[in-house]
Amino acid sequence: MSKLVSTRKGFGDGLLKLARQRKDVVAFAADTYRSFKMGPFVDEFPDRYFEFGIAEQNMMMSAAGMASSGKVVFVAVYSPFVSMRALEQLRTFIAYPNLNVKIAAGLGGLTGDTGGVTHQGTEDLGIIRAIPNITLVCPADAIAAEKYVEIAAEVEGPVYMRIGRGATPLVYNETQEFKLGKAIRVRDYGSNVTVIAIGPCLIEAIRAADRLKETGVNIRVLDMHTLKPLDRNSILEAARETGKIITIEDGTINGGLGSAVSEVLAEEGILYKGKPVRFKRLGLENFGSSGTLDELLKFYGLNADNLIKTVNDLL
Repeated sequence: MSKLVSTRKGFGDGLLKLARQRKDVVAFAADTYRSFKMGPFVDEFPDRYFEFGIAEQNMMMSAAGMASSGKVVFVAVYSPFVSMRALEQLRTFIAYPNLNVKIAAGLGGLTGDTGGVTHQGTEDLGIIRAIPNITLVCPADAIAAEKYVEIAAEVEGPVYMRIGRGATPLVYNETQEFKLGKAIRVRDYGSNVTVIAIGPCLIEAIRAADRLKETGVNIRVLDMHTLKPLDRNSILEAARETGKIITIEDGTINGGLGSAVSEVLAEEGILYKGKPVRFKRLGLENFGSSGTLDELLKFYGLNADNLIKTVNDLL
């Protein structure tokens, strides 16, 4: 099994490295700095850290103010609260003026696990994707989360970086490069089916691809780590070359990855051997529940076992 590391640790490590390089970087938290592994940052840069307690709306307004004065503000907050409770502040006072606020949104999707529905940001991708000016990324492991801190700092405008909670398997090594709006082929066994995954579902897609290969079914797996801007070219290439696409995400299929991919396919009208591309979305159509991440992925059919079944059904 791959080494298990939380994406929150990746964020904390990336923030510390970035702060050592750039004096314009500051960090805000809503009683979350320990949760986001920001202790080393707070110890080394106490004058660049601002604690707001559980007052997310106030924190986002303050982040807007500080960003408007030239700072690059990183905000550590839980995704259900920033994408819903503080949505007006994010939309109107950060996204509209296109300010440099970079949001580390923890507990994204089902990774809020035992916290239950109130602490699971299963709707956040659809909500945030609808807002102009926001770059939306979803790192699949701690290495991607760490590297995306530096990438986010270079983006002109707000960035929403959806990260998880508990330790999850490492997918990448330290040499992996990430580019906004460019999906990564993490498996490229053949052209039977393309699986497009995001966040913690990526490791499930990898496991499914490896197991399917042993049975003679050879699939492609894409990590769509950037949901906005979306890698339309990789989606269209997959459609033309494999003719069958499955999306898998640990959040609602309404407005999230599945919706984004289906929009591209519908708009382009791609045909495969003269027929429409076959397409299936895996994700939530209801609220989450309480349980460990592995239990929830199995319960909602978002694990490798059900993905294998879905691939075989599509074939």
